[in-house]
Amino acid sequence: MKKMLYSLFPGNQPDQTSVSLLFTCFFVGIAGAFTMPTMSLFISEEVGARPFLIGVFFMVMTISGVLVSQVIGWWSDQGVDRKKLILICNMMGAIGFIVFAFNRNYWVLLATSAIFVSTTSASIPQVFALAREILDRKTHTSETFSSLLRAQISLGWVIGPPIAFFIATGIGFTQLFLLAASMFIILCLVAHFALPQIEPTPKQNQFDPSDSIWRDKNILLLALSFVFMYCSNNMYIISMPLYITHEMNLDSSAAGIMMGTAAFIEIPIMLLAGRYALRFGKKNIISAAVLAGSLFYIGIIVNTSYIGFVLLQFLNGIFIGVTAALGISYFQDLKPKKMGQITTLYSNAIKTGGVLGGVFAGIIADIYSFQMVFWASLVLSILSFITILTVRDK
Repeated sequence: MKKMLYSLFPGNQPDQTSVSLLFTCFFVGIAGAFTMPTMSLFISEEVGARPFLIGVFFMVMTISGVLVSQVIGWWSDQGVDRKKLILICNMMGAIGFIVFAFNRNYWVLLATSAIFVSTTSASIPQVFALAREILDRKTHTSETFSSLLRAQISLGWVIGPPIAFFIATGIGFTQLFLLAASMFIILCLVAHFALPQIEPTPKQNQFDPSDSIWRDKNILLLALSFVFMYCSNNMYIISMPLYITHEMNLDSSAAGIMMGTAAFIEIPIMLLAGRYALRFGKKNIISAAVLAGSLFYIGIIVNTSYIGFVLLQFLNGIFIGVTAALGISYFQDLKPKKMGQITTLYSNAIKTGGVLGGVFAGIIADIYSFQMVFWASLVLSILSFITILTVRDK
C-alpha cells in the first residue's frame, strides 16, 4: 500500500514541495466547497437579493474570474514568480471572505466578489503550472502527480459541502466565511514557507506571433471541446435536483446522494487515469471518457428508477474524473512554453462552460422540460467528442 501510494509522487518519494502542493490543492478545494454551494443561499436569505440579482452576482464573479486569471497566467509566463502570484491570490481570498463575513450590502459584496474572491480562482492554475514546471525541470512525468493534485480538490468537495451547510444553517454565515478566510491565511503561510521559488525560464527577446496560444488551432479546438463537455455537465448539475423532484417524484435527497456518489467515484478514477494515460495516451483516454459521459446522459434520459440513477454515476465519475485529471496536462503538452496561460485557459474553458450551462439549462427547462435539458447535454457531449478528435496528440 505504501509503495503504491509513493509511486504517485515525483521520484516515487514525497518531499516538502510535493506535500505542500497537495496541501494547497486540498485546502483550496475545501475553501471553495465551503463557500460556493452555500453562496446562493447566503445572497438570497442573508442579503435579501431577488433571483435576478443572484444570477447577476454569479455571472459577474465568474466572468471577472476568467479575465483576472487569464491576466495572471500571462504575467506568470512573462517571468513573474508563480510562488508570489499564488501568495497574492490566497491573500485576496482571505480579504474577500472577511468582507463577506461582516457585510450584507449586495453591491459591496458584488464588488468584493469581482475584485477579491474572483482572483482566488487563479491560484489553482498557477499551482498546477508550478508543479508541471518543477516536474519538467526534474525530468519526471507529470500525469500521475497531476492526477493526485486534482484528486485533492475533489476530496475537498466530498467533505466540504455537508460541513458548509451544517455551519451555515446551524451556526451562521459569519462563522462559515471566517473559517474560509482562515483557510486562505493558512494557504498564504504554506505558499510563503513551503512552496519553492524557481528561476523563470528565459524570455524570448522577439515576440513570435505564431507562439501565441490564441493562434494555435489545436489549443482553441481543445478549449472548445472542454467548453462543450463542462457546459453539458453544468446543465445536468443544475437540472437534476429539480428533475428528480418535479418530474420523477423522487425525494430531493436522492440528488445529493447521486452527486456525492459521483464525487466519491471520481477520486480513484483520477488516480488511475494518470497511470493509464502513460500507456494509452491522454487524447485516447479523454475521448473514451467523453463517450462515457454521452452514455451517462442517455441513461439519465431513459432511466426511471432511483437505483438506476445511482448506478449511472459510475459513468459520470469516469467522465469527470478523467477529464479533470488529464485535461490540465493535455493542455500543457500542447504549449509547454506558455505554462501559466495554457493552464489558466483550461480552467477558464471549464468556467465558461459552466456559465453557458446555467444560461442554457434555464432557457431549455423554461420552454420545454428538464428532460430536454439532458438531451441538450447529450448533443453537447457528442460535439465535444467530435471536436477533441481533431486535436493533435501532443
